[in-house]
Amino acid sequence: MISYTLITILFSSYVVELAMCFQLPSRRRSEVRSPSSGALPLKAHLLVNNNDDDGHNETGQTTMISRRRLFGRAAASVAASSVFARNPTIVSAAVVGKPDTASTISIASSERDTLLKAISSSQSDEDILKAIQQIIPLSPLKPNSLNAKASYATALDGEWKLLWYNFSDFSPLLKLPPPLRPDSYQYFGTIAEKEVGAGRVAQGLTGGVLNTFGANKELWLSSGAVANDENSSILEIFPPFRFQYGSMPGSLKPKRTIVESQSDSEFRAANARTKEAQLAPKNEYEQLYVEDIGKGSLRISTVVRGDPVIVGEMFVHQKL
Repeated sequence: MISYTLITILFSSYVVELAMCFQLPSRRRSEVRSPSSGALPLKAHLLVNNNDDDGHNETGQTTMISRRRLFGRAAASVAASSVFARNPTIVSAAVVGKPDTASTISIASSERDTLLKAISSSQSDEDILKAIQQIIPLSPLKPNSLNAKASYATALDGEWKLLWYNFSDFSPLLKLPPPLRPDSYQYFGTIAEKEVGAGRVAQGLTGGVLNTFGANKELWLSSGAVANDENSSILEIFPPFRFQYGSMPGSLKPKRTIVESQSDSEFRAANARTKEAQLAPKNEYEQLYVEDIGKGSLRISTVVRGDPVIVGEMFVHQKL
């Protein structure tokens, strides 16, 4: 049995990393996914811009975050965290995975190499953020390109491992030291459809302390999502939100549903969000940098709208 306390911690850890379902054959983690065509850079648009001022809606809630504010908030979150002062047994775990640098990569740049080296050597969050800031304008995919929606769908297809995140309070479990720290994954396409249903995306935690419950067990959080009509790099997240306990992908074993929420407000209430956060608009999740070269592709993403607690969260993933 999983204790209620642990379920609460795990559930509250999972609010952010939700994206979109696309078509992709289900495969094992060790397999290489075929490269597919991509396209193009990141430009200022409605939700992430190059101005200093954030936009606000009629209630005064922040609904747009400037690029400068995004990086400023990311850096401030690193500096302001007091978690480690209160509990010295918890270590900084913003770098939660080592990138695969042995893959055959058809994209090469000094900016990409700098980011990979910064993550591989567990450099400071400030150094990693600087590297991210330099590589974002070089994104092979552009939201304003011809057939952008299809290009993003193709590029996102697959299984992605979390390498780095910016907020020290993103997940209690990811702050655990190895070997207790679990691995975090995102699933897109047919692999997600087989595991959590059609039109959904899934995030999973497996390994580490979760091995207490048995080998190959995984905690799943899934939601619906759709590409924004005006900007294909943005994914609009919608309910139902479903938190489940089961096995790793491909087991075909049924999952046990722990919590299911039918609205954003209900889901946020379950995560002890304030009334303001519960009334905020749906979350929107932008892909700032996306490669489409198969195994080893890098992806940088951030929450640009919605729950004010998580707006500005940023992640680096690598495709398996």
